[in-house]
Amino acid sequence: MIAPFMEVLDTSIANVALPYIAGNLSSSLDEAVWVLTSYLVANAVVLPVSGWISGRMGRKRFYLLSIILFTISSFFCGIAPSLPILIAFRVMQGIGGGGLQPTTQAILADLFPKEKIASAFTLYSIVIVLAPTLGPVLGGWLSDNWGWRWIFFLNIPCGILAYFLNRALQPETPQTHTKETPIDYPGLISIALGLGCLEYVLDRGERADWFASPAITTAAIVSCVALLYLVYHELRRAKFPVLQLRLLTNRNFALANGMIFFTYFARYASTALLPEFTHTMLGYTATESGLVLSPGSFVLLLFLPLTTWLMKRVDHRALIASGLIVTTFAFYRLSSLSLDVDYSTIVKLRILESSGVALFLTPISVLAFSQLKSGKNDAAASLYGLFRNLGSAIGISVVNTMLVRGVQVHRTYLVQNLSSSSAALSDAVQEKSSSLRITGNSASDAATHALAWIHEEINRQASMLCYIDCFHLLMGISLALIPAALFFAVKKQAVQTAK
Repeated sequence: MIAPFMEVLDTSIANVALPYIAGNLSSSLDEAVWVLTSYLVANAVVLPVSGWISGRMGRKRFYLLSIILFTISSFFCGIAPSLPILIAFRVMQGIGGGGLQPTTQAILADLFPKEKIASAFTLYSIVIVLAPTLGPVLGGWLSDNWGWRWIFFLNIPCGILAYFLNRALQPETPQTHTKETPIDYPGLISIALGLGCLEYVLDRGERADWFASPAITTAAIVSCVALLYLVYHELRRAKFPVLQLRLLTNRNFALANGMIFFTYFARYASTALLPEFTHTMLGYTATESGLVLSPGSFVLLLFLPLTTWLMKRVDHRALIASGLIVTTFAFYRLSSLSLDVDYSTIVKLRILESSGVALFLTPISVLAFSQLKSGKNDAAASLYGLFRNLGSAIGISVVNTMLVRGVQVHRTYLVQNLSSSSAALSDAVQEKSSSLRITGNSASDAATHALAWIHEEINRQASMLCYIDCFHLLMGISLALIPAALFFAVKKQAVQTAK
C-alpha cells in the first residue's frame, strides 16, 4: 500500500504549491501548471500498458523498477533549478508512478484467497480515497512551513521503505511474454498519442478556451484518431495486444469498468466543486475549504471496513445499489445549496456522500475481478485503472467547463428577468446607497457603488446556479447507475449470520 499511496498523493499534492513554484523559479503561474499536466500525461500513457510490461519483464521486477524511478525522480524534482528541468523530471516521475496502482491491484487479486479479497481491496480503497484528500492539505502545509521542494522530498523515505519491503516480501511471478514475443508497436504508439493528447486536452482545455485554441483542437483530433485506431488494431490485427480489450467481453468486468468510470466522474467532480464553492462563493480560506472534505474522507475510512463485514452477509449488488441511492440523495441535497449555507451543513452532506461511496467502492472492485483467470489480472488491472483515471479527469474537466460557461447563460437569464421598475430592485439600491452615504460617500458615488454591488450580486447568483447545475448532473449520473448494479453476475452462496 505504500507505493500507490505515495503515487496517488503526488497527483494532488503539487496543486496548492504552484504559486510558490512559479515565484521561486521565475515563471508565470500558467507555465507552472505544466508541473501538473506533464505528470498526468506521462501517468496516463504508462497506466494502461503496465499489465503488458509486467508480463514482459515480470511483475515484481517492474514494480520495483517503478518505485526506483518514482523515488529518484522525486529527488531530482526537489532540487530542480529551473522550471523546464522540473517538468522533465515530473514526466519521469509520472512514468514511474503510472504502473504502481494497477500492479498493486493485480498483486492483491492474485495473492489473497477469495475469502480475504474483499478485505484486501478495502485496504486498497482506503489508500486511493485518503491520498488525494490529504494531498492539498499536506502540500499547503509543507509549502508554507518548509518550502515547495519538500512536497517531492517527502517521497524519498516512503520510496526507500516501499522498495525494500516489496523486494523482501513480494513473491516472484513468471513472465507471460518471452523475448521472442513480438512487441505491439502500433498499439504502444496509439496509446501514447491517444491518451497523452486526451489528458492534455482535459487538463489544459478550459484554460486555453477549448477548441478556440489550435493546439487543443489538434490534440483532440490526434487523440480521437489514435484511440479509434487503437480499438481497431487491438481487436482485429494484433496477435499479442498491448491492451487486452477483449477482457471487456466479460460481463462483470465490463460493467465494473463502466460503473467505476462514472462513479469516479461524480466523486472527483464533487471533490473539485466543494472546495471551490466554499472558497469563491462563501469566502473561506484555502485551508478552510480543504478541511470541508476531510471529515467525509475519515468517515469513508470508518465505513469501508464495515462494508467488508457486510459483503460476507449481503448480496454485493444490494450494497452497490444502496451506496448509489445514498450518493444520489447527497447530490440532491447539495443541489439545493444557497449562499446562506453554513459550514456544518456542507460537511454533513459530504459525509453522507462518502458513506454511499464506501458501500459500493469495494464490491465493484471485487466483482470486476471475480470471473477472470488469475493470469489476466495484470492486464485487467491496467484497464480498470485506465477507466477509473479517465472518469476522474473527465469529471473534473466537465464541471469546470460548466462553471465557466454557464455563468454567462444564467447571468443573461437573470438580467432579462430583472425589471428596472422592480420595487425590490429599487429598495435594494436605495438601502445600499443609504448605507454608503452614512460612511461618507456622496449621493452620486453611493448610487454608482450601489449599482456595482447589484451587478456583483447578479454574478454571484449566476455562479450559484452553475454549481446547482453541476450537482444536478452528478445526481442524474448516480441515479442512472442504480439499476445497472442489478446486472452483475453473483454466485449464490449461503448468507452468513452474525452469532
